Amino acid sequence: MLLDAERDRWILWAPVFFGAGIAAYFSLNIEPEVWVGPICTVTALCVAIYYRHIQAVTFAMLACALFSAGFSNVKFRSDRIEAPILSEPLGPGILSGRILRIEAFPKRPRVLLDQLTWSGRHSPSRLPERVLVRLYHDIDQPIGTRVEGRVRLMPLPGPVSPGAYDFRRKSWFERIGATGYSVGRFTPDQGQVEVSVPLSIRIDRFRARLASHLETILAAPESALVIALITGDRSRIPRTTTEAMRDSGLADLLAISGLHVGLVATLIFVLVRFTLAAIEPLALRTDIKKWAASAALCASFIYLLISGATLPTQRAFVMGAMAVCAVLLGREAISLRLVAMAALVILIIRPESLLSASFQISFTAVTALVAFYEVASPHIRRLMRPPIRLHQRILLYFLTLIATTVVAGIATGLIAYFHFGRITHYGLIANFIAVPVTALWIMPMGVLGTILIPFGLEYWPFHFMATGVSIVTTVAGEVASWPGAVTVHSKLPMSAFLISMVGGLWLCLMRGRWRRSGIALVLGGLLAIPLTPRPDILINETGKLFAVRLPDGRLGLSHTSRNKFAASKWLQEDGQRNLVHWSQNFGTKPSVRCDGLGCLYENDRHKIAFVRHPSALSEDCRTTELVVAYSWRRRICPNADTPTISLRDLSKNGAYAVYLQQDGLKLVAANDLRGARPWSTRPGPLH
Repeated sequence: MLLDAERDRWILWAPVFFGAGIAAYFSLNIEPEVWVGPICTVTALCVAIYYRHIQAVTFAMLACALFSAGFSNVKFRSDRIEAPILSEPLGPGILSGRILRIEAFPKRPRVLLDQLTWSGRHSPSRLPERVLVRLYHDIDQPIGTRVEGRVRLMPLPGPVSPGAYDFRRKSWFERIGATGYSVGRFTPDQGQVEVSVPLSIRIDRFRARLASHLETILAAPESALVIALITGDRSRIPRTTTEAMRDSGLADLLAISGLHVGLVATLIFVLVRFTLAAIEPLALRTDIKKWAASAALCASFIYLLISGATLPTQRAFVMGAMAVCAVLLGREAISLRLVAMAALVILIIRPESLLSASFQISFTAVTALVAFYEVASPHIRRLMRPPIRLHQRILLYFLTLIATTVVAGIATGLIAYFHFGRITHYGLIANFIAVPVTALWIMPMGVLGTILIPFGLEYWPFHFMATGVSIVTTVAGEVASWPGAVTVHSKLPMSAFLISMVGGLWLCLMRGRWRRSGIALVLGGLLAIPLTPRPDILINETGKLFAVRLPDGRLGLSHTSRNKFAASKWLQEDGQRNLVHWSQNFGTKPSVRCDGLGCLYENDRHKIAFVRHPSALSEDCRTTELVVAYSWRRRICPNADTPTISLRDLSKNGAYAVYLQQDGLKLVAANDLRGARPWSTRPGPLH
């Protein structure tokens, strides 16, 4: 009976089961065979057809078929985009390649190169398809130009700790096989002649020229945000501005998403419809609403190309395109079915996007808002019955703005907590000011300025846009400076996150009273947070940075000036704001004592040695439970019973986490959790 009552909602669960299959693929420790997914999909469909008269079996088998289809889809994509990965450091040598992307960071820009050639002392059998190179100088060559320069290439870095963000996996799906840094300046490669320029390169060149033009006519830092909103390039935004926007709950305004694409489409729709309505023959003989909807769709597509087609923009465009098609067919424009179909399209095209915070935040916010207004729309229509005065319309607008901010904030807060360990508290106040300014001032001026570029009349619209951007950044800086604007927490466990997400989906997608049981699942997931232990010792994959748990619960670092990236990620996962050296709690237990040969970490039950010089190994191997040695020796301790972690182990297994338990030690390596996957190629030793 319950399944029958929800029969028309079954379709809403299609992207959920499809995404679950994608998640299952990424959770494996071994690479599956290519035939596993298709066989399971066909089998499930056959069983569903055979038992189609039994509703529960049909639903279960369709869910299994979608699960297997998602598993197969991501497996096919991973195999299709397979590209070489650099396994050991290379160079310095002369690298030549075509510029695919330029990230104009203020201090050290980065370039993405493809079509690579290498000349140096050591040449690999296969070069990566793409490499990401950090420069020590500005580069004035346009995208698509072949350049050459002296660089040193490095293997892709692994997770900074077991279970942390995997940059190698993300790079695998972008066909990036190495990172590097320049030793000299990049110059045009005179030996290569450009025969034809692909359309994608032409579009990226246009985006780069537009960004340069905006940087010329506008002052910093407003120019950086205008460029981000028009072209999607956020690399120029100062770090202080990014942090202020994040801590004030306005970070979503920097990423081109449904708000921006929707505003562009709405502005073009209204402009075209009013223009056509003024032409009497057209207004009387044609359906100008459909013409306006088609123009809005074209404008959204152009904005998609100009903004770099990021994941939130793709989601917004797909939903917008479906909404326009619904208008053209006379159907309801916005619904949960539309959101489900948009999610399914994105997951089919780019299944790896399921793991990104961008995808999760984007679709969670839209799903929660559509589900909320599905319930609230009858009440809103009742309030909108004529006669309604102007001040009532304004009041209703701000009430819906508050409701939208609250619902979206609650829905996405858990995801932000899981990925970033941060919860903002004054986002409602900041959005109450920033969203109307963005909707009524910034984006209209941006659309007008872009339209007027061919006529050379874009100066004043973009300056008015920059003024609106300045208001938003001022609000962000003010709100972020308030005491308690953001709370930093330790990383949300995966199990708690998944339970809470299932509860949230149940609450949004189901109908009737039993949907409220989703609230219990969300709360149950949150209650599981304190049950997850935190590591007592962390060791990065190079063996140059250690962290230990101090008596006050904070992580103390062996260095506060080296490996700042790994250190910042450790502190973020642990919910800690400031760097602390591990000698800060000297004299109490647990404590760290150091000399010229190494360091000794000791508490009431355990004793761990960090050895710098081999002469200390004999004593530490006898008196400690674990020896961490900065050595490439195959055998660290003569006594095989003493666990050891050497540079050889770190190179093979990645970063380590050590848990000090009542009955001994628990060692977890990053590659133990990642398994033998295509993107987890283990690098060789550092020379």
